Amino acid sequence: PLVYLHGLPGGPDELKLVSERVDTFAPDLRDGPVSDQIKARFGATPVTLIGFSLGAFGAMRFAADHPSQIAHLHLIAPAAPLELGDFLKDMAGGPIFRMARNHPWLFRLVTRVQALVARIAPDFFARQVFALSQGKDAPLAADPTFRRDWSAVAQTCLSGGAAAYRAESTAYVAPWSGVLARVGVPTTIWYGTADNWVPPAMAEALAQALPNVACVRQIMDGSHYSTLAAALPHIMAPSGDQIAFS
Repeated sequence: PLVYLHGLPGGPDELKLVSERVDTFAPDLRDGPVSDQIKARFGATPVTLIGFSLGAFGAMRFAADHPSQIAHLHLIAPAAPLELGDFLKDMAGGPIFRMARNHPWLFRLVTRVQALVARIAPDFFARQVFALSQGKDAPLAADPTFRRDWSAVAQTCLSGGAAAYRAESTAYVAPWSGVLARVGVPTTIWYGTADNWVPPAMAEALAQALPNVACVRQIMDGSHYSTLAAALPHIMAPSGDQIAFS
């Protein structure tokens, strides 16, 4: 079984932005703890767990706490602990994460403003979020359909899922590198060489810190969502199928 943990702001439907496959279980943070949802769905059956962006934070915590339930861990454009390096200055979301860490009250206020803008001016909101897009994310950001669909996902997260969004973001910016030593399951890391949301240095630092990284895949000129789009076909391919890697 495949389980996908979404980024933030994001949601289960974010998977549909870049993949036609819809039979992957994608827990929704609005529905409670991810661990409870996975166990309720699959019991003790080991799963292939995919964590994208900030979803990698939850994926690594689940893998650390429930290693017997993980067959393989795939971390795509993974948000690693901030204490592994000086990353915030190179992250498109750096100001938001810095705010969440240093000024939680202001972060709460800003997320409310984000929710309002996403609701009344969704395309404007998407354009602002993707204004600094580079690499292979640039064509996605220029696509009105992608912006519309992404805005719908973000709007759901920032409105009905705002509490979960704030809680997960606040937990992420706190120190948590101690979790990494307990992530002993086989792990593959996918990162884009042009990612300015999760910079390559962050992914490389994570690869050095995790104890059982089986493979590190670079997506040349890949940024954030384009790295997700490139990685998913390989992860989702039926066993034995060969897909050309680029």
